[in-house]
Amino acid sequence: MRQKAEYRSAKRSRNLIRQAYMELLQEKPLAKITVTDIAKRADINRGTFYAHYPDVRGVTEEIEREIIKEMLILLTKFECSHFFSHPTLLLLKISRFLEKDEDIYKVLIRSDNAGNFLEKLKQIFADHVLSDTDIPADLKNAKTVSIRINYFAGGIVNVYKQWFTGQLDCRLNDMALEIS
Repeated sequence: MRQKAEYRSAKRSRNLIRQAYMELLQEKPLAKITVTDIAKRADINRGTFYAHYPDVRGVTEEIEREIIKEMLILLTKFECSHFFSHPTLLLLKISRFLEKDEDIYKVLIRSDNAGNFLEKLKQIFADHVLSDTDIPADLKNAKTVSIRINYFAGGIVNVYKQWFTGQLDCRLNDMALEIS
């Protein structure tokens, strides 16, 4: 019984830390956010913060890992055959995935550290697209195919980035259909 209470308490502390972190990220650059800022905002002590994270960057990394894990699950569930001839289904699924936590993604993508995270997402998407069964096995290793897929994946990630930063005024589903 005692273990469960500790687990709930730890989970509550992590949620408070993450919520405070996301709020602060909306107010100032990541480089200016301190453990003290997060602890004060979350109404916890610094020791509680350090019990869960090594530093502020640790919070960012955990959030990024969770998003990447969820994205990999989404991509794995989606059979990537004939993606190039029919990309609409996957792009609509990605749009729905992004819509459910839209506010979190907006904050993360607008942060000053978004470049590395977006690059990871681009690479995950490119690797998944490369598994398309429409691509003959001998072409999968060709440099030109890799260049084209990375270009394509980078373009898609950039379009979503522009949407999250408010540079595109449309619905995510409409954007997915247009990309298709």
